[in-house]
Amino acid sequence: MATQVAGQRKGTTAALVALTAASCLQVVDPTANNIAIVGASVDLGMTSSGRAFAASVGTLALAAFILTTGALGDRLGRRRIMLLGLLTAIAGGVITAIAPTTAIFMLGRGVTGIGIAASFGLSFALLREVLPDAIPKAVAFWLAGQTAAALVLGVVAGWMAGFGWRLGYLTMPIVAVLAFLMCMRGLPEAKADKVGAFDYVGLGSVAVALIGLIYGLSNAASYGWGSAQVLVPVVIGLVFMALFIWWENRTAAPAFPVKLFKDPELAGSVAVGFSFNMWQAVVMIQLSMLWQYVYQYTPLQVSLGQLPMSLAMVVGAMVAGRLLSKGIPASANLIVGHVLLIGTMVMFGFSTTTSPYIFFAIPMVVGGFSRMLNETTMGQFFVAKPPPALTGAMASSKTAIGQTSFALGTALSSTFLFGQYGNGIAQALADANVEPSQQGYYTGMIQQYVSGGDLSDYDPALVQQVVDRASDVFVSSFNGTMFIIAGFLAFFAVISTLFFMKANRDRKAGRLVDGPLTLDGTPAALAGNAGTATTE
Repeated sequence: MATQVAGQRKGTTAALVALTAASCLQVVDPTANNIAIVGASVDLGMTSSGRAFAASVGTLALAAFILTTGALGDRLGRRRIMLLGLLTAIAGGVITAIAPTTAIFMLGRGVTGIGIAASFGLSFALLREVLPDAIPKAVAFWLAGQTAAALVLGVVAGWMAGFGWRLGYLTMPIVAVLAFLMCMRGLPEAKADKVGAFDYVGLGSVAVALIGLIYGLSNAASYGWGSAQVLVPVVIGLVFMALFIWWENRTAAPAFPVKLFKDPELAGSVAVGFSFNMWQAVVMIQLSMLWQYVYQYTPLQVSLGQLPMSLAMVVGAMVAGRLLSKGIPASANLIVGHVLLIGTMVMFGFSTTTSPYIFFAIPMVVGGFSRMLNETTMGQFFVAKPPPALTGAMASSKTAIGQTSFALGTALSSTFLFGQYGNGIAQALADANVEPSQQGYYTGMIQQYVSGGDLSDYDPALVQQVVDRASDVFVSSFNGTMFIIAGFLAFFAVISTLFFMKANRDRKAGRLVDGPLTLDGTPAALAGNAGTATTE
């Protein structure tokens, strides 16, 4: 059983608020980075490739260390490693903000990613200690709280970055300091009673695997799926992922026993994670581009336009927590969530060049609600199912799944959208009998329009004609991409549904019950010896 070191719990609500504050680093840091990286790249003289890598260093470091920090928490104390993670994130943010060179900047971003890996993953794991008898409620509170905080912190990050990129990067350390102070009191400690040898092979291989997969997928939109920039890291990632699975199935002291995914609810939850994370990647990135390219929304208008989706996510998390607490089957929540997510993606696919904002707002609100319906339902299993000794590693794995599936959604949707757009523009120029030597003139005009550049050197009537045609092609490409992504979501929905159908059959047959699992994926309550669930 996990060891309770800190004595009796003091103030469950205060503890939940503190853990939610620790999780907010994961939502405020990407926002600040997206805003401030432009100014940083100019001041520090980064090349275009250097800027792209600098923008992703934090994410890659998070992916590399997310399971390692979870495993360290299981061994040394989840509260202790979470607090250390907050201090590490503070240090990383300060290093980034004062960086005199690109190398120091990247060091700061890498340190920040490591700190967030520990603070985010283990704040999630500690929900099991704070509210063990109402895990769905705790997960709902944690998700809703960080989503609501993101609305405010995103504005704060943008406001601070307005005074300079260095101040923008100080937003996250300030939040981390506040979270650290809140987490110093009232949080229980928890760690494994018995531990084996540290799993260097498993944790090292999964770190390389996640870096390769996320980095490679992130390059797909820029370089193409057949490029070395994509194929080499993705192949390396897949090879090391296979090594990780092989090793974890054979070692006597696995840091992350993959046998737990014999449980159909955990296995189905992985498919759920891919579904809602891909949906969010497409909406946040491709819809924002549609608004800016075709409708000429400003960045502020884009942020305000997506605000209803964030509010709906807060509501969705709270509703899901209530439904699960009242005994509504997880499979029912997930079916509703999947159908709504797929439906909203299909609705986006009927966009036109004159669609009003309300056309997008409705599916955004419905999708935001259903996305959190699915995430809250999924999240409870990653907190409640693992053996007590491995709660940190399992909770952290949810973040790894999220990072990978978000990158996959971004890569697939960008490839489909711009592939169709490129073909559409080429066909439009061919239909207009434009010579190849003249095509650069027209594509340059489109790029000037999209970037808000000076078009005074072009004939206004010609500009309008070209822009109208390019807008038609972009919207058509966007719509086609939405239908394709809806198909991917349907694929993951089917996989998830099949696993949860099996779970329902197992429950009726008495082969599956609530509670933690043993290391081989069997419910501890049915194993006849709950102690087998706590050793490594």
